[in-house]
Amino acid sequence: MKILLSSSINLDDEKDKGEDLVKMAYKIIVADRSTSVLETLRLAFMDSGYDVYTFSNGEEAIKSIPHIEPDAFLLGLSLKGKGGLEVGEYIKESKDYDSIPIIFLAGAFEEVDEERLLKIPNQGVFWEPFDSGEVVRKVKNLLQGEEGVDTLPEEPSFDEIEELRREFQKRVDAVEKNITSKMRNVVKKEIYEVAKELEKRVKAGILEEIKKGRNQLP
Repeated sequence: MKILLSSSINLDDEKDKGEDLVKMAYKIIVADRSTSVLETLRLAFMDSGYDVYTFSNGEEAIKSIPHIEPDAFLLGLSLKGKGGLEVGEYIKESKDYDSIPIIFLAGAFEEVDEERLLKIPNQGVFWEPFDSGEVVRKVKNLLQGEEGVDTLPEEPSFDEIEELRREFQKRVDAVEKNITSKMRNVVKKEIYEVAKELEKRVKAGILEEIKKGRNQLP
């Protein structure tokens, strides 16, 4: 008796389907000094089905790369150990990881080494406060090449950020100057009041001494 296998069943195809079912989710390394930023991004990416690994130390993030084999990096510029730019330079100098996309995260008024940053191939900079949803969409577009992804607003240039920082500092200086001026006037007034009070007491003391002297005359 012959047993015929259906020609419609392809064992290799079934194997591929099984592999697709167990395919690992995209893995993201997020490194930032702020625990709130780390937690916010971790939750945002987990909601989208990503595996997220968070670090506040740049050296630890680098050591984890061979074990995690991430699909993308989100790097804060200011980290413990090695900074975000150092981590980015390490990634792009490595033949094993140089094709992995990098997105940088920066504080609202954080000073940035623009020349050094531009030498590191990257997919942009998000300045705090940023929308975690926009970060997720940016990464999803990079990794999955999704069509119809909302276009992210244009990132402000370094000159614009520097101008904002200078304007902010001017306002801070003006407030401090105003406070200092008011405090100076308050201090002057207090000194004047104290001087008047001392003058009264001195005059009263002198008059008292004169009276005593007169009473002692024969």
